[in-house]
Amino acid sequence: MIPIISDLLAQPGVMLGMGLGLCIGFFARGSLFTETDTTDYNDSGGDGQEDSDDDGWDEDGFLSEGSGELKLVLIVRSDLKMGKGKVAAQCSHATLKAYKQTQKRDSRLLRAWEMNGQPKVVLKIEDEASMLDLASLARDAGLTVSLIQDAGRTQIAPGSRTVLGIGPGTVELVDTVTGHLKLY
Repeated sequence: MIPIISDLLAQPGVMLGMGLGLCIGFFARGSLFTETDTTDYNDSGGDGQEDSDDDGWDEDGFLSEGSGELKLVLIVRSDLKMGKGKVAAQCSHATLKAYKQTQKRDSRLLRAWEMNGQPKVVLKIEDEASMLDLASLARDAGLTVSLIQDAGRTQIAPGSRTVLGIGPGTVELVDTVTGHLKLY
């Protein structure tokens, strides 16, 4: 097989094509071996302008010292007896759903939450009925509600409501709805 590769590389067209591709790639990216993607995916609030004011962000994109005035609460049903990995996945679904909903609803609130390190607290609730009651209270309080239903491919029956996300919102408002719950 090696003689075939060396014969192929000896052909001028192949070498020219590889050299041209390398040069185009080098100039298109600005450098050969460094990451130069400077796309800013943060929006300043829906006005179509990019937000270049990232003072306070650390290298990971999180603010090291936040005021802690905002948070997202993730409420896990304890009666389902989900494994740790399953709970982590369901909480991730709820976080992403909450993020997307808040992005559409109130981009300034989302930006403030981002700038404060995206605080999240995981709590537990006894059963589905209690979870649904809590979701209703949160909606009535004007908070973003992210209710996650499982697809049923692993541990849980299809359609089971596993995690409820409430917020992000002010700590005071979120606590009026969830303050009685215990940590997961």
